[in-house]
Amino acid sequence: MSTNTPHDSPPSMLPLRSKEDGPLFFVIAIIIFLACVSALITRAAFVSAANWRADLNGAMTVQIKDAKAQDLKVKRAAGLLRAMPGVKSVTVFDRAHAKALLEPWLGAGNIPDDLPLPIIMGVDLNPKTPASKDAITLALKAGDIRAEVDDHRRWSGEMNTAASFLQIFSLAALSLLLSASIAVTGFATRANLAARRDVVNTLHLAGAFDRFIAEQFERRFGALGLRAGLMGAALAGLVVGAAQLLAHGSASLLLPVFRLDLVGFGILILAPILTAFLGALTARMTVMANLREQE
Repeated sequence: MSTNTPHDSPPSMLPLRSKEDGPLFFVIAIIIFLACVSALITRAAFVSAANWRADLNGAMTVQIKDAKAQDLKVKRAAGLLRAMPGVKSVTVFDRAHAKALLEPWLGAGNIPDDLPLPIIMGVDLNPKTPASKDAITLALKAGDIRAEVDDHRRWSGEMNTAASFLQIFSLAALSLLLSASIAVTGFATRANLAARRDVVNTLHLAGAFDRFIAEQFERRFGALGLRAGLMGAALAGLVVGAAQLLAHGSASLLLPVFRLDLVGFGILILAPILTAFLGALTARMTVMANLREQE
């Protein structure tokens, strides 16, 4: 290979667009579409996990089990809890609520009116200085109220496990899709380099550096990655927008909680730029490695 830099740069041997790029374009666009959706799901998983933890850690449930003078003791317990530091609010659920919780197991109309049922109270805690389970238990005991306090620790652990699994799965899927995009670009670059071996040899004889040849592939696959990334991100935006519109009522139970907010749009905008960068970088590294092997 000549060590002299030519005064005039040879014309580009690779057009930025070619009819042969159609299949590769659609493959990359599909990969980027899936990567964008996966990235939005990953973000939704982290947001949902944070919301789950906040909801569970910021609330407790108190069951008043005293059958005698139950109404009086419920009122007294509510007053004690509302006066406690670290308690934001207290919600008292009546006997009808307790019956509704039992009806799926006992059947409607099968619960006698004189059956003693515990009264449930929801306690919302101050997020900055929450009251502890022990403090609430002691306060109720000091008020001569027999109650059971549930701080949702068991549910919190299960939710944390589920959230962690969802986060790891989403990140793994996103990593695999990005790896697939890089691999596809690398294979396509090698195929283009092999198809134009005669042109590469001619450029070598004309004194072109390896880096000049690599730049030709870098520009082409960078432009291809940008176009494919734009299409994939646009399709992902349309699908996610439609899912966001449909996520109402019972349909929201079957759809991920997508958010096309500032961060969501940022993901969609970043995807084509990242695809173009990775495509150009992969093409350059592939060509440089292949040319070194041929020396």
